[in-house]
Amino acid sequence: MIATQCEGGHLFYQSVVLITEHNFEIGSVGYIINHPFDTLSPKEIFRNRDITHLGNNFQLMRGGPVDMSHGAILHTDDYHTIDTHPLDNHLALTETQQILDDISNQEGPQHFLALVGKSVWEAGQLEEEIMNNMWIPIPFSFELIFKTPNNKKWQEALATLKIDANLLAHQAGKA
Repeated sequence: MIATQCEGGHLFYQSVVLITEHNFEIGSVGYIINHPFDTLSPKEIFRNRDITHLGNNFQLMRGGPVDMSHGAILHTDDYHTIDTHPLDNHLALTETQQILDDISNQEGPQHFLALVGKSVWEAGQLEEEIMNNMWIPIPFSFELIFKTPNNKKWQEALATLKIDANLLAHQAGKA
């Protein structure tokens, strides 16, 4: 889904969020997939771990404002451990050190995003925010998640719905 918040400084400013759990009675969980950490490097996080090679493209993404000590790897379902949680659309989520070791040893998933933090909505909150035009649901796109550059994901997500980002209002609301 795409955030309609266009004003800089907003928590979800130009965010594209992949919803991984949605339950009308419990709530929703998702991860921002287009906001890398500019101030936090993988070397800083893993300096006490024996991880030798994460690849030149390894980047930490700001998954959301909740549980910033929580890390997860969103990845294609070509990688599995006992702790891997399968998702829809041939995706999975793994939240253990093992996947980092396997990525370091070049035995991990073909495509992945390293996420720190997550986005959480209480029961009914996300639906209400969608009704208030704060979010625009979009169809799933593998290319958008793993192949589109982070700085282009928001605009590309809007383009899938034939929405010009330059014409989006600066504040969400109802007519």
